Amino acid sequence: MDYDFQRYRADKIPREKVLAELEKVASHFNYQEYSSDEFNKNSEISSGTVKNEFGSWYKALTILKDKLREKGLDLSPRKSRSNLLHPTEEQLFEEMDGIWKKLGHRPSSSEWKASSPKFSYGTYRYRFNGWTNACLKFIEYKMGGSIIVEPNNNEIVEDNSSILSEGRTKSLKISYSRNIPLSMRIRVLDRDNFRCVFCGRSPTTDIGIKLHIDHITPFSKGGKTTIDNLQTLCQECNLGKSNKEYIGRHH
Repeated sequence: MDYDFQRYRADKIPREKVLAELEKVASHFNYQEYSSDEFNKNSEISSGTVKNEFGSWYKALTILKDKLREKGLDLSPRKSRSNLLHPTEEQLFEEMDGIWKKLGHRPSSSEWKASSPKFSYGTYRYRFNGWTNACLKFIEYKMGGSIIVEPNNNEIVEDNSSILSEGRTKSLKISYSRNIPLSMRIRVLDRDNFRCVFCGRSPTTDIGIKLHIDHITPFSKGGKTTIDNLQTLCQECNLGKSNKEYIGRHH
């Protein structure tokens, strides 16, 4: 956005005034180098006046750097925008960390966009194949490891059920595995807002917290591997549970 600043005539502006204006704009850009166009948008003096005074824009910035060094300041090279166009996972997670903590819960798409983030909602969806997957990877990043699940084995039990079909009752065997598929873990974590359902703690807000995906009714006691029988617990609450069955889920 351009601003309609009143321009001074070059023959009325002393060099000290031009340097002061250059320094003011440098402060605006956190003492990073800026272009003549950016100067025009943030100064009462035109870049043409600066060039006339010092011979070129490059020479003007060189003299400004010398002046700033006398004050113990430095005009650093402009940071590359490639970091914003191709961010690392650490940069993405650092941004998510700040916004998640500010909101106190997992950001929705609208909350993310309203937070004026450095990286778009779409960037996370594209990089991690979905927003929920991005949140899962972020939690694991904060934990320093993967979400812990019960022993990953192929133990399977069969449940004898019956259905009514064409007026007749037919027996039906349904098999349940103790292993919790990744897609189911993500759904449980998302439902529980990536927090322990008992103490409410989360790796996003509490240092050292590790999350477990746990059977509410233990598998060894006949509990099934279904969404309704799974919950998110922190390590301490899960160890406290042992092999007992909790009554209800506390949020």
